[in-house]
Amino acid sequence: MAHESTQIVQALWGSWETDAWTLDVKGGEFADMDKIQPINLEGQYYASRGPLPIPPSEQGQPVIFQAGEGEEGLELAGRYASGVYANPYDIESAREQRQTLRQSAARFGRNPDDIRIYAGFMFSLGSTEEEGLERRRRLMSFNPDEIPSRVRYLGSMVGLTLSVDSVDIDQPLAPYLLKNAYANPRDPRSHKALELLKQGLSIRDVLAYGVINYHPVVAGTPLQVADFLEEWFLAEACDGFSVVPDIAYDGVADFVELVVPILQDRSLFHREYGSSLPIRKSKINNNNNFLLPDQRRKITFRIGRNENEIWNYRCRTHRVEYRKKIN
Repeated sequence: MAHESTQIVQALWGSWETDAWTLDVKGGEFADMDKIQPINLEGQYYASRGPLPIPPSEQGQPVIFQAGEGEEGLELAGRYASGVYANPYDIESAREQRQTLRQSAARFGRNPDDIRIYAGFMFSLGSTEEEGLERRRRLMSFNPDEIPSRVRYLGSMVGLTLSVDSVDIDQPLAPYLLKNAYANPRDPRSHKALELLKQGLSIRDVLAYGVINYHPVVAGTPLQVADFLEEWFLAEACDGFSVVPDIAYDGVADFVELVVPILQDRSLFHREYGSSLPIRKSKINNNNNFLLPDQRRKITFRIGRNENEIWNYRCRTHRVEYRKKIN
C-alpha cells in the first residue's frame, strides 16, 4: 500500500512539464495543456487518472522522508527516501543502520549517496555541565507524575526492581543494589545508565542525563554539544541530525546562537544558503524519484508482494547535483 501511494503521488507531481505553467495573462492562458499529461495508474489499493489539478512546487518533486524500522521500512527507504529519521543510541549502531540503509538504496538501483540519515538528538544547554543538568532536573519536576514510571524503567535497564517507595532517588544507589546491577543486553542505553550509577550519581541525576530517552541526550555546554555532533558526523554515523531541544521556548534560539557558530568555525555547518528554493534541490539527488520532463525513460515498478503486480509507465527523471560538503 505504501509503495502504491508513494508512486502515484510522485507520478502526479511529474504530470506537469517544467514550462507547463505559463501564467499568460494577456493571452488568457493559465497553463499549456499539451504539457500536462494524465498518469493513468491503477494498483491494488490506489488508482488515479491524473494529472495533478494544481501546479507542482518549483522543485517538481519535494523530498521524501521515511521513519520506521523493520524490513518494510528498510525497503521503503531504499526505494524512495531522500532522508530517513533514525533513532540510534550510540555511534556503532548508528553507523550500522546508516550502512544498511545505503545498501538498501543500492539494491534498488540508486546511488547510496542519494539517501541521507538524520539521527535524533536531544540537548539541554547551560554555561556549565551542572547548569545543563539542573535545567533537565527542573523540566523533570514539571511532570512529577512521570517520575515513578521513569524510576521503574531505569531499574529494568540495570536488572533491578526500583521504585520511589523503595529507594531515595536523590541519593546514589545503595552498594548492595549496585552489586547486583547489570546492563540489559537488549537495551543499548543500559550501559550508560549502569556507568552513571557506578559513578555514584543519584537516580534523579542519572535520569537527568537522559538515559531512558530514545535519542542520545547531551546536557552541558555548547562546546560539549558541538563535540558530540562532530564526533558522530566524522564517524559517518549519520549525515545530519534531527535536533530536539528540551523546550522550544528558548532551546532552539540557544542552539542557533551558541552551538551553530562553533560548528561553523569547524567548517561543519554552512554560513549561507546557496539557493533561494524553499527545498534545496541542489543538496539532494533522488534520481528516479524526480519525475520532471527534462529526461524521459520507461521505468518498471513492482508493487506489493505479488510478482505479477507490475506497473509500466513513462515517468520523467531529473538529476540534480548533490554536494556532500556544504561550502
